[in-house]
Amino acid sequence: MIDQQDYQLLKTVGEQGSVQRAASAIGVSWPSVSKRLAKIEGKLNVRLFERRRGRNGVLPLPVLSRILAEYEYFSQTMSQVIKEASEEKDNQRPEIIRLGVATTIGKADIERALSIVGRLGEVAITDMPVETALADLEKGAVDVALLAEPSYPSAFKPHLVSVDPFQVAFPVGHRFENQNSIQLSELDDEAYINRALCEFPRYFAEQTKSELPEDDNKDDGPHNITNEVVAQIMIKEGYGVAVIPESLVVVQGLKTRALVRPTISRKIALVTRSDSLLPADFLRNGMTAQSPAS
Repeated sequence: MIDQQDYQLLKTVGEQGSVQRAASAIGVSWPSVSKRLAKIEGKLNVRLFERRRGRNGVLPLPVLSRILAEYEYFSQTMSQVIKEASEEKDNQRPEIIRLGVATTIGKADIERALSIVGRLGEVAITDMPVETALADLEKGAVDVALLAEPSYPSAFKPHLVSVDPFQVAFPVGHRFENQNSIQLSELDDEAYINRALCEFPRYFAEQTKSELPEDDNKDDGPHNITNEVVAQIMIKEGYGVAVIPESLVVVQGLKTRALVRPTISRKIALVTRSDSLLPADFLRNGMTAQSPAS
């Protein structure tokens, strides 16, 4: 899952054969290029370059060509689909596409969804809980929703946007700060901030093949928070820790580490009714290329 900025960075580093020369070509510092490169590799879970000594030299690995080619194909396909969609809408007043967005969706996925749905017409956006979004989709009150759910009834059709790992959030000075990752079992003795709208329990049940608790929004502890900012401030102030999606923007002073053993990820998708009149090919071509490289 790479975007235009990732693509340009990877292509420049590959062409220059050096992080330092790539940084100079782009006009940024080489440490920032190196950090961004490491983040992309971590996101894709694959090594793209072989590091060499001397002036931050790198040798592109074969997988890089495949990833760049996949993105180029995606861009060409999107351009063609956009052109065809635009031609179909010539001399027509743009429709207002009613987009519902779940309250736990991160900034990057919202921007990506808007870039796709916005090509179909003017967008009217409303944030809402998942249950409300599905109900509004079913009765036709919204046309498409940006959601994170393990699965959907047959009446709905999801178009994958991204795969978003869960991580553990904790305050500065917490014992977790000295760890590179956190096992789920390590949270057993911690005060926990229950993010009532978080999808984690359902994804945990799906990906570990375990049974979902009768009340999947209930965790030990007195707190039951629906506002993400409130939850993060409580974590920052030392009231407890929480499992949150990696894509969320975190408040200053909050620390995070990857959740492991088990590693759990959620799927972000644009969801329509199965009988939606929105052009499915447009959504499918726009979203499929955003899934992680395997």
